[in-house]
Amino acid sequence: MLKANISLLLKSENRTLKAGRQIIYSFLLKGISIIVSFINVPLLLNYFDQEKYGIWLTLISIIGWFGFFDIGLGNGLRNKLAETIALKDYSSGKKYVSTTYVLLILIFSIVLIIFHVTNIFLDWGSILNTTSVSNHDLYVLTSLAFTFICVNFIVQLIGTIYNANQKPAVNDAVNTTAAVLTLIFIYSLIQINITGNLVLFGAVASAMPLILFLLLSVYSFHNRLSHLKPSRKLVDFKLGRNLIGLGFRFFLMQITYVVIFTTSNFFITQFFGPSEVVSYNIVFKYFQLPIMVFSIIMSPLWSAVTDAYVSEDYDWLRKTIRRTNVLSIAFSAGILLMIIISKTVFHYWIGDKVEISMSLVIVISIYALINVFTAPYSLFINGTGKIRLISTFSLIAIAQYFISIFAFSSLIKNSVSIMLAIIFTNLPGLIYQPIQTYKILNKKASGIWNK
Repeated sequence: MLKANISLLLKSENRTLKAGRQIIYSFLLKGISIIVSFINVPLLLNYFDQEKYGIWLTLISIIGWFGFFDIGLGNGLRNKLAETIALKDYSSGKKYVSTTYVLLILIFSIVLIIFHVTNIFLDWGSILNTTSVSNHDLYVLTSLAFTFICVNFIVQLIGTIYNANQKPAVNDAVNTTAAVLTLIFIYSLIQINITGNLVLFGAVASAMPLILFLLLSVYSFHNRLSHLKPSRKLVDFKLGRNLIGLGFRFFLMQITYVVIFTTSNFFITQFFGPSEVVSYNIVFKYFQLPIMVFSIIMSPLWSAVTDAYVSEDYDWLRKTIRRTNVLSIAFSAGILLMIIISKTVFHYWIGDKVEISMSLVIVISIYALINVFTAPYSLFINGTGKIRLISTFSLIAIAQYFISIFAFSSLIKNSVSIMLAIIFTNLPGLIYQPIQTYKILNKKASGIWNK
């Protein structure tokens, strides 16, 4: 018994140290990424006019909808692989990896074929509510961007594998590098007076992460992740059922995210025009700063929670929840400060190029507050895999969202209405997620609370 307790204690300390290292690495990488994303806004407003920038933001959101066709396999693999790593069952881990790759290749091959057949008949000018870009250019842009992004959904699975190994900083490094290279590319085009080319920018921006994840995959599977290298011989569709079972519940959650956060630009474009998308995204990006920093801290903890839960290390889990709740309070104070200084920040950031209303600042800050308070509980529940309750509420949330969109937009004729719909949809999570978390921690979860 003493030996087992000592072993559990050492494992807890190692898990905390590993998570701490990853948080530091991610802080540095995400810090660079955040800076790049803020520099990108005025740079892209110089490269495009406001309407073309709004078109790109809306288009990338629409293409993002198709990410849910992975039916949650990425997150399903993350949990299953983390479990096999905790148990040192690398043989099963390799089978899970191999099966997931094959399933994703099959799924996105079908998606690509269907898209390219139907894309010929789509009127993107009407979809994006614009006449400033020709339908031919929009066809070429959507064909290239959609293809690159769909293939990237497959190759970025290497990032999920690193996440399961409690090394999310590797995934962050790829995304940050892609963002920096894209920034350099845009700056270079502006310097040589090539501006406004939506097709050129879209092709490069969507191809960059694909190339980097592909290079990472080749390197990793021949070096540090050779023990998890996928093989056709190891594909096991029986394991696929396990992945799809857990993955489907993540899939329902992904659908909610995709519907709520990627359709917002679409609805704003349709109701209020592409230019309104720009002001909405600027404020959203501003309040994404605390959310992104908070997610840097949370991200390494997902697979650590899985490891602790499989190892029945409830003391570590309780300490982690307490610490993350304290962080939530600290970040909330930071968000309130951001409201106060927002006018000054926008003045120095974007000047007078885009008009920002204080009402939009306030409603998006409320969304940010809800996010940082629920994030610790969402992460805990995701890490344990007890997500049936969240996935059930996800279906209800979609209906809530659409009803709220039309209700609020009929009363408020700008993008504030869209954010109010998002806030209304996210409120139930503030209640049921903490309840479920403490039921699991106190070993009192039963029924849907424990599934």
